[in-house]
Amino acid sequence: MINPYKRTDVFKCKSFGHAKFENRVSAYHVLKVKKCYPQGCIYFKWYCELLNKGKTCKRGYKHVGKKCFGCKYYYDEKIHNQPVLNISEAEYNEFLDGMDEFKDWLDSINQKYIDNEGKILSVKPALTKTIQNNSSRFNLNGYFIHFNEAFIDRVHWEDHCYAFIYPDFQKRYQFAPGDHIDFRAKIELDQGRLVFKKMNSVNFLQRSGKHSWENSEARVAKFTTFAFNNQPTKCLQCRHGMLIDVIDKSLPQWERSRELICLKSVANPKDCIYHIEEKLVDLIDSCPD
Repeated sequence: MINPYKRTDVFKCKSFGHAKFENRVSAYHVLKVKKCYPQGCIYFKWYCELLNKGKTCKRGYKHVGKKCFGCKYYYDEKIHNQPVLNISEAEYNEFLDGMDEFKDWLDSINQKYIDNEGKILSVKPALTKTIQNNSSRFNLNGYFIHFNEAFIDRVHWEDHCYAFIYPDFQKRYQFAPGDHIDFRAKIELDQGRLVFKKMNSVNFLQRSGKHSWENSEARVAKFTTFAFNNQPTKCLQCRHGMLIDVIDKSLPQWERSRELICLKSVANPKDCIYHIEEKLVDLIDSCPD
């Protein structure tokens, strides 16, 4: 079974906000967040003639907001975006059938503790970035354990999934990439991602011996991260690259988004050597003694 919500081959959207990932959007964003297929979505973009020219607002505002309505320098632009179906109608109907099966399966395990097994691909700090008053701050909420497949009860889950744990839980178990574990947990859909919550009864089938995150190290990493304007696949797959939740409170209407950051502060993905380092380590580990 795979996660139909995270498929990015079903829709494409020309919205400017999706340009950084080649206008590919997840089925979850289109069908659950925006609910914009096939009718599309309409929004109004607010502008100020003075701020656009680098001039100062007569009322002292730095952003265009609801208080600007009625001002002679205020104007808006009506924008209509419409997702485009990237697959045939027959394939789309098959996709919807698979979606219904997936929902039924989720309903059948809702609020139940399920036995699970998987090999950890990576462990990364779960950070939230809040922008406010021309500054930003990071909060360490816990950690995400990433699996690229798992066995959920009797189901072979052949897709990415995650376990969310609190800092004390990581301090106790020291989860690391390559660890093979079984555990019990409740399963939820979080922004389209399959996430294990309230993990317990952890048993290590195999320890990798690789580096594991310390809470002190994660707190330092909050101040050494670098954010990208786009989302290179190379960085998404790297253990040092991480998508974080961003809450922008500096705008008149708070905006929520996701941002890709590098935990090693590499400014240009072309200059990064950490993926090569990781491959060399894996190659050495696989060599016979």
